[in-house]
Amino acid sequence: MEFDPPGTTIRPMTHRLFRLYQRKRIININANIIVSGLVSTLIVVAMIWLMKEVFGLHWPSWGYTAFSGIMDLMLDVGIFTSLHWVANHWRPLDGRNETEHAKLHAPAPNIVSDTTRLQFERAVISPLYYIIAIAGTEFLQQHEGWHPAWAVALAYPAGLAVTRTLHTIWGFKTGTYIDHHKRNLADDNDRTQQGSD
Repeated sequence: MEFDPPGTTIRPMTHRLFRLYQRKRIININANIIVSGLVSTLIVVAMIWLMKEVFGLHWPSWGYTAFSGIMDLMLDVGIFTSLHWVANHWRPLDGRNETEHAKLHAPAPNIVSDTTRLQFERAVISPLYYIIAIAGTEFLQQHEGWHPAWAVALAYPAGLAVTRTLHTIWGFKTGTYIDHHKRNLADDNDRTQQGSD
């Protein structure tokens, strides 16, 4: 039985990928963080290139490095929060069958508490991310003579790769990646067991 709305313009394969993205927290959390990290990096790269090459601002290397860190943080948090809402709270598609429909529409945690928890976990790991990103940006400018935009373009994704790996391992241990339908089933089982005690 097909539940998808008949008038939709998204192709069936795109539907499947989008539903998988919304159902599986391991996929949507990592995808959201990677996308928000790369998009914020690209924006910062473009801003620094424009500042230096088009507007002729010539700061010391630490000025570009500090600017990159501040802008990346602000952009990344905003982009991630928006993507997290799309992945976990917006449901434009139903599902291909009743089982998938139930998984897609399982109650999600409160958006504020869920996003805050994830941002807290990211904040714990973020010092490592920014040490790699900022130190890498500064090193590539000072010692390799790189343009600040290209230094950011390499150093920030390197920090993202390291911290994504660590956060994924941590998330498996803390339950961050438990899908909504599994979390709700576990909560129901806990309540049933407590009621029988």
